[in-house]
Amino acid sequence: MAEKFVSIHYNEIALKGKNRGMFEKLLIKNIENITQIKPERLNGRLTIPGADEKTEKILKITPGIAWFGKSVKLPRDIDTLEKELQTIEGIENAEIEVKRIDKTFQYTSAELKDILNKKFKPKKTGFKIRIEIFPDFFVLTKNIEKGIGGLPVGSAGKVISLFSGGIDSSVVPFELMKRGCSVDLIHVYSLPSIEIAMRSKIKPIIERISMVERVKVYLVPFSIFSLKTVGIGGGYDLIMFKRFLLRLGNEIASRYNYKAIATGDSISQVASQTLTNISAISYGIDLPILRPLSTFNKEEIIALGKKYGVYDLSIQKYRDCCSLVSKHPNTYAKKEKVMELEKSFNMDEIIEESMKNMISMVFFRGEKIS
Repeated sequence: MAEKFVSIHYNEIALKGKNRGMFEKLLIKNIENITQIKPERLNGRLTIPGADEKTEKILKITPGIAWFGKSVKLPRDIDTLEKELQTIEGIENAEIEVKRIDKTFQYTSAELKDILNKKFKPKKTGFKIRIEIFPDFFVLTKNIEKGIGGLPVGSAGKVISLFSGGIDSSVVPFELMKRGCSVDLIHVYSLPSIEIAMRSKIKPIIERISMVERVKVYLVPFSIFSLKTVGIGGGYDLIMFKRFLLRLGNEIASRYNYKAIATGDSISQVASQTLTNISAISYGIDLPILRPLSTFNKEEIIALGKKYGVYDLSIQKYRDCCSLVSKHPNTYAKKEKVMELEKSFNMDEIIEESMKNMISMVFFRGEKIS
């Protein structure tokens, strides 16, 4: 009986030269951690013996995976290959791809592809079928699904990401993980208690993110900042709240060894995200501030939210802090004014007190584990 498995391919990892082995090992470890199935190496790709629908959904959002599909290993015989192709439903609509890995095979990739196209006369309007020629066997892959590519989580260091529960901040962790970052979250909640906040959309979004890696979320009450900054005028209330978030992120990152802070800012998407405001809000922050969505249009961010499975959750109603602060922020905040306001209500004290009232939770594989 032909050997069946799921074939997992990567692209960027293959370009890592002498470091390729390290990235492959990390990808194997990550896949095993989140699917509880240990992949094996097979001629430049990874394989797992089988995958249910849930596992396939996880593989689609696993950083480092370029594409995967259901594969079968066949004897290196064209008649056997054609018989297997005949069993595939909808073969007449398939696009057949051939890759000759073993150059000693009697036909080139183009020649074998031409033979199969003449046999099956596919219309190339549907799915792809990939045939790879190895020294002793063929691998035929169908049901090909595109992954998100990039690098395996954990290859680029730890990042703390500001998380409100909106579309942008829900997408950012996936974009960072795609570049190899391990990502934890900071959420400032305005609801009366953590328990109430975690009965909102916040919890399922975090659970979704934790399908890719273990995630710690730092939960900080909004009330301390809110009570101590009453009366900020001139459209600076939202500006100062954003400043508070970055200062809070900087402090948490410094204490717990994160290498950077991330936000969901997109240049000029909203009034608080003008370049002038971004500059004023970011002034004096010690660590790098990553803004992976800075050049994305809203439509592009929505598409990413749907791709990562967080869009429908992120648009649910929730009393986020930004909506409570100001509806008409100043679009040209001055750094000098920001510094003056910080001193007037003692931002250092607000940060310290907020952290004293902070708690953390850890999620993994879609569940709270601590």
